Amino acid sequence: MYKRQAQRDEKTAVETGWVPTDAERAEAVEKADALPLEDLAGQLIIARSFSNEQSLALVRDRHFAGVMVTGQQILDVTTDDPLEDVKAFNQQLQEAGAGRGFPVMVPIDQEGGLVARLTDPLTTFPTFMSAGAAIAGHGADGAAAVTAATRASGAELRAAGYNTVLAPDGDITIGPADPIIGSRSAGSDPDVVAQAVVAAVDGYSEAGVISAVKHFPGHNVSTDSHKGLPVLDSDRARLRSHDLKPFEAAIADAAPGIMTGHLDVAAIDKGVPASMSRKVITTGLRENLDFDGLVISDSLGMGAVMQRYPGGDSTVEAIKAGSDLALMPADNEQAYDAVLAALRSGEIPEQQARASAARTIAYLLHAEASPELPGEPGSHGDESQALSAMAATVVAHPCPVPSITSVSPSGSSEAVAAFRVAAQEAGLPIGPGTSVALLGPGVSAASADVVVSTDTPYGLARSAAPTKVALYGRDVPAMRALVAVLTGDARAQGRLPVDVGLPAPERC
Repeated sequence: MYKRQAQRDEKTAVETGWVPTDAERAEAVEKADALPLEDLAGQLIIARSFSNEQSLALVRDRHFAGVMVTGQQILDVTTDDPLEDVKAFNQQLQEAGAGRGFPVMVPIDQEGGLVARLTDPLTTFPTFMSAGAAIAGHGADGAAAVTAATRASGAELRAAGYNTVLAPDGDITIGPADPIIGSRSAGSDPDVVAQAVVAAVDGYSEAGVISAVKHFPGHNVSTDSHKGLPVLDSDRARLRSHDLKPFEAAIADAAPGIMTGHLDVAAIDKGVPASMSRKVITTGLRENLDFDGLVISDSLGMGAVMQRYPGGDSTVEAIKAGSDLALMPADNEQAYDAVLAALRSGEIPEQQARASAARTIAYLLHAEASPELPGEPGSHGDESQALSAMAATVVAHPCPVPSITSVSPSGSSEAVAAFRVAAQEAGLPIGPGTSVALLGPGVSAASADVVVSTDTPYGLARSAAPTKVALYGRDVPAMRALVAVLTGDARAQGRLPVDVGLPAPERC
């Protein structure tokens, strides 16, 4: 298995990181050891939520560790005041588990960009690729902007009742052939991605939120694991020098959690998803990389595992492999029954299961005891805009740079609407004038005076324009940063974190 190339600094995770105290760990062990097997089985699973009523029952009656509410259901539970409705339901989850003496885990996928399960009225943040561009262009100042953004996002999530965020991505994008990660990755340079991951984890930890770096050992593949099992064909040397770098950096930084990916790591355990592999998780992540935080599986309702592990088998295999928490099984009851049967038979060692439960409980206690940061949800637009401003990258421009006095935007309706808001705030007239084309989902190339990519920047190489800008975001804060560049009020000094096949812009 892969071995760490350097010893951890003695003053990193244990002495300076965001980790449970000895008292919290002792209390967690006591509570975990007191769980009957029926409750212990549930404590190893984060439920897939199909309805509010079922979710509350799983927490109350089956002792599930937590509930993952995603996508449309978040929207379905909202009315005229979405934030208050979300907060109310998250509070109901905590009340359903009140008898256990420690919090229920309430996680959310909130990476920024396209992966943000709850938006308005929370502040929106750009894609994580913006972190790579900011760090590549500005070094420590860029990293500080990343930390400020994730600290702000974490504070708002916590105010909404969440205690866990399944972010950031430690994946290293393979470029245009990347089928699912794309702008969720900080870039293609493992060192830049590692710096971005550490900066992001620091912000979440400062907000008192449990974060989980994903998708170990790196979704750096050309197959979407939602549909099938990708093969990560790195040999052991490349795993050490490339794929594992962001995760090693996260471990040295005392990252609370790591999410495993559904990846066939052929050099380690051929044909077995990493999320189901004891060689990858227990031997590799735990023993060789010395990780003592939470291990969470990726969603067990994905094609990569559902095709191979029917019923509750995937949940049992993920736990046997060393996961502390099995995330979102396709069928909650089947998963629970299978885990309970495996505990009773000894297929899942009870001692291992109680250690996992204690680890989860300790982090939940630690998050609960962390001070809440000030600031209402929706109040952190400055931090979001600052990250986009650090990330914005001029890829091409004419010399001399023209003065823009009015603009005519085109592109996706969402991006254009955000651009109009930012332009009007800045007093930049909308109408005949400089044409600005906004690339993004559904708009992969264009011709205009200015072409701006709002997701991955690859479409810039296919676009005809004298001026090309990589923005990595499409919300109002990102567009404010863009407008400042277009009007000459700011300079875009981020650096592309991926290769788009264009030469560096000439100096004027």
